[in-house]
Amino acid sequence: MSNSQGKGRPHVLIAGAGMGGLTLAAALLQKGFDVDVYEQAPELREVGAGLWISANGARVLDALGLKRVIEAINLPPQDRVVRFWKTGEEHSVYTRNSDSKADHTLIQVLRAELQRVLHDAVVKLKPGAVHFGVRSVGVENVSGRARLLLEDGTAVEGDVVVGCDGAHSRIRQSIFGPAPARYTGANAWRGLAPMEKLKPQHRRPLASTWVGPTAHVTTYPVQRNGEEFVSFSGQVDSETWQTESWSERGELADALKDFEGWHQDILDLFIHSENLFRWGIFVRDPLDRWSKGRVTLVGDACHSMTPYLGMGVNLTFEDAYVLARSLESTPGDVEGALKRYDAARIERANRTKAKSLEMLPIFHNPELARSETAWPYIQSQWSEEAVRARYDWLLAYDATTVEIR
Repeated sequence: MSNSQGKGRPHVLIAGAGMGGLTLAAALLQKGFDVDVYEQAPELREVGAGLWISANGARVLDALGLKRVIEAINLPPQDRVVRFWKTGEEHSVYTRNSDSKADHTLIQVLRAELQRVLHDAVVKLKPGAVHFGVRSVGVENVSGRARLLLEDGTAVEGDVVVGCDGAHSRIRQSIFGPAPARYTGANAWRGLAPMEKLKPQHRRPLASTWVGPTAHVTTYPVQRNGEEFVSFSGQVDSETWQTESWSERGELADALKDFEGWHQDILDLFIHSENLFRWGIFVRDPLDRWSKGRVTLVGDACHSMTPYLGMGVNLTFEDAYVLARSLESTPGDVEGALKRYDAARIERANRTKAKSLEMLPIFHNPELARSETAWPYIQSQWSEEAVRARYDWLLAYDATTVEIR
């Protein structure tokens, strides 16, 4: 392939057109690289529910010049609350107006809408950069180049290959071998409920996390083409696990059984959801390196994590931008750039991965069974001090300026 777009800079091949792949492509194209993205889906699809983008992720989108278009699809919360599963009573945890040095503002968007925005940004810079209906199955380092292997038996060569192909990454497996998944003991549910079908209280612009003894549910408003929805994601303790795929359909009867006794506002979300999806939450051992030769990884491909800190997509944005900066700093030394990328990112990502998993027994706790014990527990675990200790180090990170050695 020609490198006319890159003006002598490396030609980067990206496996996967999700959040990481498209963010990386946009960042690299803006920096003058040539980029081609290979996506197995035949087109952009309406998959996934809502996403929380916190300040650390938003800085990357701002650097890409997407602040205005993201604001157009954002439904920002006026407050972030923890709610008691039986009554819906709430405890505010938004430290936005406190003396915290970190910005706790949230952007709330549909994954499909954000993917569309990122895709538009990429193809505006290079029409035809995203190749749909092409499944990547592996990678090879070959004589100073990297080769992306495709399912149809062909291959494409570039100066760098980046696996942005998710938790089941074929690129990761190709360079580091299998990464066995361990079940965490929780199943996840998600859905989108049209606001017009819900009671008036759902219209309040809140980011809510309902907590209980064996389950929790996060809810917040999002929009699609001007129509408003409540996006919700619930996790429930379960000895039996489901497939590790967030596009597996679930049955309403099973959801209502999992959340039996919960407040009617939560049950209404399940009842009125357009579709219900159910999957098992798994973890993999952290990697101590993401790069090998001229191949590296971004996002879930190298640090898939539980959703309990809401940091998965935000760390993916960080990865993508730091990688783009690393490659830009020494375009003539790809392997050195990838080593610097590893050094800049792995410790933070693995720490976040561990801290996220530690949240499960905080969200699901026996103290939450009864109101008398639940409220002292909630006020302790979600005091301003506890929230700042949990989040400030995450939110203060700036992928656009962090030192890369």
